[in-house]
Amino acid sequence: MKGTLLILIALYACFPCIAEDDLDSEFYDALDKVEAEYRAGKAALIRKADRAIVYLVDFGETTDENVFADASKSISIAPYDKRTKILKTREVEPKVRQELLDVLSAAIAEPEHTGGALCHYPIHGIRIYRGGELLHEGTFCWVCGNFGFSYPQGSTWLDTNAELKNVFMTLLPIPDAERERFRKKYAGAELKGERDGTTKAVERRVAE
Repeated sequence: MKGTLLILIALYACFPCIAEDDLDSEFYDALDKVEAEYRAGKAALIRKADRAIVYLVDFGETTDENVFADASKSISIAPYDKRTKILKTREVEPKVRQELLDVLSAAIAEPEHTGGALCHYPIHGIRIYRGGELLHEGTFCWVCGNFGFSYPQGSTWLDTNAELKNVFMTLLPIPDAERERFRKKYAGAELKGERDGTTKAVERRVAE
């Protein structure tokens, strides 16, 4: 009887903790749902965009975010609150723009994201517009398998995939000199397996 009473007392003492854990869990579940719905809505807008610009960017040198920065010379890495230098720019032609928009919007609209590896070496960037309004700006790291995405409050990393990578590599190939510069600077970096329905084992350190 005494043992049963002690168990009941212990359980009663834990009820507030259990309630707090449940409350926290409900909060994060609701937040995940809201963020997924926002991404789906933003993806729908991106599919209807009328302008897309892709960039080759500097993976190694960043500066602090600055609202007065020259947008023609640098691009935002929102999750780090940093900017990186633009090395090359390509305005995407209408005949190939829709493929890019469809692939990117599908990646953004994925209901769940891991955020890739705990790193980000930006090599490509993008800005997407509709009617002159900037819909999306971010950088892509094929080494860590992630790209930046901004919410009305805060930003995060979303997962890349093989199809998205191939589109960027076709539109703006990475020069051999940049590949070699990366190998020398980040010799220990490992390419994260990209999510395209299954997890891939990737053996090379730098995307080919």
